[in-house]
Amino acid sequence: MWYLFHGPNTLARDEEIARMKAKLGKPEIASLNTTVIERGAPLRDLIAACDAMPFLTDKRLVIAPGWLTGLGVPKAKAKPGDAGPLQALLAYLPAMPETTRLVFAEDVTLDDAHPIVKLAADKAGGGVVRRYELPPDPVPWIIERAKAKGGDISHQAAQLLSIKINRGNPNDRDHFESDSRAYLLKLDNELDKLVSYALGRRIESADVELLVQDEDVADIFKFVDAMGARDAEAAYRAMRGLLARGESPLVVLAHIARQTRLLIQAKENAHLSPEQLARAIGVHPFVAKKVSQQAGRFSLSELEQAHAALLEADLAIKTGRMDDATALDVLVAALCAEA
Repeated sequence: MWYLFHGPNTLARDEEIARMKAKLGKPEIASLNTTVIERGAPLRDLIAACDAMPFLTDKRLVIAPGWLTGLGVPKAKAKPGDAGPLQALLAYLPAMPETTRLVFAEDVTLDDAHPIVKLAADKAGGGVVRRYELPPDPVPWIIERAKAKGGDISHQAAQLLSIKINRGNPNDRDHFESDSRAYLLKLDNELDKLVSYALGRRIESADVELLVQDEDVADIFKFVDAMGARDAEAAYRAMRGLLARGESPLVVLAHIARQTRLLIQAKENAHLSPEQLARAIGVHPFVAKKVSQQAGRFSLSELEQAHAALLEADLAIKTGRMDDATALDVLVAALCAEA
């Protein structure tokens, strides 16, 4: 059987995949029977992993994060006899071995007209589609998430926590989903700290005020300043400052990615004043002024290369190709390399 898990709530999606892996048995057995197919890998690698027999258990798990969107837009015209990877995949999936559980994990929401979504709607396709949406109101989600962690949080404290973290600008349609994914990761990280601190009692607003800082961009500004100066040592210090503040490496990566996007937006809107830029991209005027100043140190191509390096670091961490600390170190080295 194959699954399409798509949508911006990657936290819930990844937890579902973890439960699927746990069903394979003991951790060492589960690891032997789990294969991750990287984005951009050829179809033959995916098929080879799916056709492999399970070892010491009755099922094996194949995870393909971002693989479908990595195919890009299919060409309108194909050469005779060349079905293309998507068409070949559509032919393969209904005949895939029963011993395999294949999961396509997409961070974005695929359109209902996508061939894979349509195949799952066909009973003969053998697929299941699950759409992971973001919670429309973060407060109930925070309350339920705290309970799942063995804690309890008051409604007022949940409200306060929800506004302490920057969710992103809903008018920025190109990036709001990715900003919201980072928002959930940040909330989850803060809840871990709050539940541990409360030691069984209810989490109140005073706890949130004590432990959760309003998102401070100072370390991010330092990081970007160091990147502009190609000062790897200073960039490492700024990155370590974010980690020391209690942020997880994935959240640190999300911070840096968001700031890089802001720099690209500032570069593309260099004709706007800081006040106009603030309104256009939905940030505080101080932030707009700072990113305008910083954007002047980079060419647009340099910023686009930085964005590509961030995507590569994110993929390396999520696929297990690098541990998070190593991926962040490699990222800093790439961003601070001389042009």
